[in-house]
Amino acid sequence: MIIALSETEQHYLKTIYLLQKETGQVTTRQLAERLGIRPASVSAMIKHLAEDEEGAYVAHTPYQHIELTGRGRSVAIELVRHQRLLELFFVTTLDMPWDEVRAEAERLAPIISENLEEYIAKKLGNPSRDPHGDPIPTPEGVIDDADDIQFSSLDTGTRALVVRVPDDEPELLRYLASLGITPGSWITLENRAPYGDILMVRSSTISQPLAGEIARQILVSASSCQKP
Repeated sequence: MIIALSETEQHYLKTIYLLQKETGQVTTRQLAERLGIRPASVSAMIKHLAEDEEGAYVAHTPYQHIELTGRGRSVAIELVRHQRLLELFFVTTLDMPWDEVRAEAERLAPIISENLEEYIAKKLGNPSRDPHGDPIPTPEGVIDDADDIQFSSLDTGTRALVVRVPDDEPELLRYLASLGITPGSWITLENRAPYGDILMVRSSTISQPLAGEIARQILVSASSCQKP
């Protein structure tokens, strides 16, 4: 389904989708900052994707938000599925470090066939999460992340199961792993500093201050929360 689009076009659609999941809405400036591209170049690509001869992939009115059409969303979700399946495949089958797989998976996700995707999913037992805890869309495009909440939103003293960690910075992944903060681990929000947006976090082995910016990117299972 997505083979007719260039890798660049696919990457735009996936990025719009992920940004919308994070922020609720997407602007040209946001997209340019995330992609590291000039806003004028982003505007040109958005115009192209909104005027495709076979049907628009995005809907955009100048100076307003960018939205994916149903067609664009289907492409983006399929690409996300490819990437996250590949990430898990690399970790479990090729023993690649979890902080290296994202870049490799991003390069390959736009070009693998749906047939290969099916074989990979079957080999992995049709998983629901990638190595970093990000939900893997089903073949029908369904994403189950309803139980995920920000660790930073917990009450002081609450213990919870980590289900997702940010995967866009390899150094941060290695740091979190060194603290024992990985999907499947239990952590406790011990305290909040009155200033500086710092949280004191306890894992199974260590108690450590953590910046609020990072804590907000760590997601835990709401149903697992154990309040004091």
